[in-house]
Amino acid sequence: MSELIGLLPAAGRGSRLGPIPCSKEIMPLGFQPSPAAALAWQPVTAIELHLEALRQAGARRAVVIIGETKADVVRYIGDGSRYGVAVSYVYQQQLRGMPFALDLARPWIGPATTLFSMPDTLITPPETMGRLAVEHHRRDADVTLGLFPTSTPHKFGMVAQEAGGHIVGFVDKPAQTDLTLMWGLAAWSPRFADFLAADLAGRPASSPEVVLSDVFAAALTAGLSIQGITLDRANYHDIGTPEDFQSVVLRLALSQGENAQKSH
Repeated sequence: MSELIGLLPAAGRGSRLGPIPCSKEIMPLGFQPSPAAALAWQPVTAIELHLEALRQAGARRAVVIIGETKADVVRYIGDGSRYGVAVSYVYQQQLRGMPFALDLARPWIGPATTLFSMPDTLITPPETMGRLAVEHHRRDADVTLGLFPTSTPHKFGMVAQEAGGHIVGFVDKPAQTDLTLMWGLAAWSPRFADFLAADLAGRPASSPEVVLSDVFAAALTAGLSIQGITLDRANYHDIGTPEDFQSVVLRLALSQGENAQKSH
């Protein structure tokens, strides 16, 4: 298996949450006992959970894309040493959408396999990313997507899938659809990273905003192999809106309460 490098886009402004005191990626979702000190607690933040998932998957490095308002993410995460993942930061000067942000990381990832997740989401359990990495290696695809069932397809990038896991189509945030699976994680090869760069270079600056599902669809048309794995026993939660954020905070609190009862 080639080297695994995590890729976390954190350049967005988080405007859906309204005025908040810090970047959404490091907004505390709750608190947990600190392994460094007895009787001490520490915040649980989304980006830290993604770094832990990357570490469990076997990644020893991660690239975080930041924008001009994300200095607090750098201060909080630092060099990543406390998470067991060496973290570097790439600055996106002009916010043109996620695909352009991801393309900035290509020189730092090189021939490695990219493990991509969005640090304004909560994906449980943490070993879910590791399952995707194993499947990506086993299937030898250009892109392997982690798929989750959803009852709110209008919020997500939906996929059409054939038997055997091959993806045959993408629909981004459809108002109406029969599709039930959304993609929430991805692993891809250097071949797709090169395709991403070429595809974006061919799109004029005046074109509508490009989403990552658009590039996946173009890659399909170009003959790249895109596979999907339905991640049963895993859960995907967006934290980008106030109601979703509140829901995740409640879920974590209830989960911690259940774990505390089991330990007594």
